[in-house]
Amino acid sequence: MSRLGFIVLLLAGCNGGAATLGDAPPDAAISAGTPELPPQGHAVLEAWLAAGHYKAWTCEMGISNKRLNGAHGRHRICSNRLLIDSTTGPYPVGAASVKEMYASDDRTNGYAVGVKVSEGTGEESWYWYERTGTSATSSPVADGIGVKICGMECHAAAPRDHVFIRATE
Repeated sequence: MSRLGFIVLLLAGCNGGAATLGDAPPDAAISAGTPELPPQGHAVLEAWLAAGHYKAWTCEMGISNKRLNGAHGRHRICSNRLLIDSTTGPYPVGAASVKEMYASDDRTNGYAVGVKVSEGTGEESWYWYERTGTSATSSPVADGIGVKICGMECHAAAPRDHVFIRATE
């Protein structure tokens, strides 16, 4: 087991954070805290983001200006293979994306992460994480399954399974 994997398991056990995929089938090809899937929980997720695992996914070429409701400002989205390959219906368990958020001077200014953790189309089928600011120790504004930080008009208004935009190939 890698050192990062051991730390993820240790921290998940200490703070009650989930290190598994909720209702994922037992033969799921990926597990939380691997390069393919972000772990859940502020400390372990920030370590995973800092390691840059998501940068091996399909990422947009550059920073985009605000889109749609503009809730995350300037950003760049990276999506894993499960999210990219899914084209209709609910996303499969394990589909994930990371949105790097940027300040006006192109410095990273936080992250928004979504991970499909159970089957279905309800908000409770997604783990949401969002932290703004340049410090990984800043308190997240969202960190949990089905978290609603802006009411029903945010991700519930997305055209498909609570996801507005995904990186494309």
